[in-house]
Amino acid sequence: MFNVVLENKLVSLGSDILIYSNQTTERIDKSVESFINEDVALAKDIIKSTDEVNKDSYKIEDGCLKVLGLHQPVAKDLRMGAALLRISIELERINNLSAYISRYTIDSDERGLTFHKPPHIDFMSQTTQNMIKDGVGALLNEDLQLLKRSTKNYNSLQDFYNQMFREYHEITHGGSHTYLILVGRNLLSMGHHVMGMADRVAYSIVGKRVMHNKLFHNLLMR
Repeated sequence: MFNVVLENKLVSLGSDILIYSNQTTERIDKSVESFINEDVALAKDIIKSTDEVNKDSYKIEDGCLKVLGLHQPVAKDLRMGAALLRISIELERINNLSAYISRYTIDSDERGLTFHKPPHIDFMSQTTQNMIKDGVGALLNEDLQLLKRSTKNYNSLQDFYNQMFREYHEITHGGSHTYLILVGRNLLSMGHHVMGMADRVAYSIVGKRVMHNKLFHNLLMR
């Protein structure tokens, strides 16, 4: 009976993290949309809703801590609880970065800046969203292949940013394209947070701290 209660709580938390991750990817998409389309109203909505959306993170964190403290899970259940806790924290940080992107939309509008938005930004946005979906899916389905795909996509994210930076960095200093690079850096930082999630997801699936094992890390990144 005790194990059934614990399992049900972990399943419920898994459902909550899936909903929260979907909200997060939607906010990334909308924040980048607001920047590309210079949609100030949408940007303000993203910023305004950040605190409310992140309440879901606090709820999940509280649920995870209660499970860890009251049920004292071991082995696989302990790893799952720790992974859910880590993911909720990383998703909260990603949501905050979406708000920063929206702020750049407002700032560039207030300064009257109009500039070309290269496709790299949209590519980075979609890649980041895919990384989140695959990372969360890997945990909930115990699917190592999804985790490999998530971590491998980080290379693509870096490539898109580097291509954009090489093309625009010489004209960004003090110019309108500064915001372009800042948005790219925020999307790259989101990728960093997903890689932080991947550490715990890998630990949950495999049962050891594989991301700190060079051979296994190379396997994930292939």
